[in-house]
Amino acid sequence: MLDELNRKIDRAKHATAAYLHDQMEQTQTLAVSYAVAVALYAAAAIILMAAMLVGAMAGFRWIEINYGLDRALGALGDILGSFMVLCTALAIYRLKRPSKRIMPRASRLPVAISSSPSCNEIAPAATIASLPIRSGEARGGSAVPALVIASSLIGWAWLRRRNSRRSA
Repeated sequence: MLDELNRKIDRAKHATAAYLHDQMEQTQTLAVSYAVAVALYAAAAIILMAAMLVGAMAGFRWIEINYGLDRALGALGDILGSFMVLCTALAIYRLKRPSKRIMPRASRLPVAISSSPSCNEIAPAATIASLPIRSGEARGGSAVPALVIASSLIGWAWLRRRNSRRSA
C-alpha cells in the first residue's frame, strides 16, 4: 500500500513538473515573440528614417527630373508608407500569434494519480503533455489576409497614380 502511495506521489510530481515545463516554455515563447515584435517595430522605424534620408536624395531627384516635383513627393511617400506598413504588419502578426494550449495542472493530477503504469516504472514528464493544437489555431488567422489587402491597396493606388500620369 505504501508502494502504491509512493507511485501516486511520484506521478503527481511528474504531472506538476510537466505543467511547470509547459508554463516555462509558453513564457519563453511569449518573451521571444515580444522581443521579435520590438525588433520589427524598430526595423520599421529605421527603414522609415533610412528611406527618408538616403532614398530621398537619389530617388527624389530622379523622379523630380523626369516627372516633376509633385509626382516625386507622392511617389516617395508611397514607397516609404509601404515599407512602414509591411514592418508594422509583421510586428502585429508576431504579437497576435496564438500560444500553445496547456492542459491545466488540476486536470493533469487526477489523470496521473489514477493511472496505473505497469510494474514500477513511472511515466516521464514528457508523456503528460499539453493539449494538441487545432490546425486553425496554429496558423494564426487574420495576419495573412491583412497583408494581402494592404498590398492590394498599395498596388491599386500605384496603378491609379501611374494611369493618371499617362493620361495627363
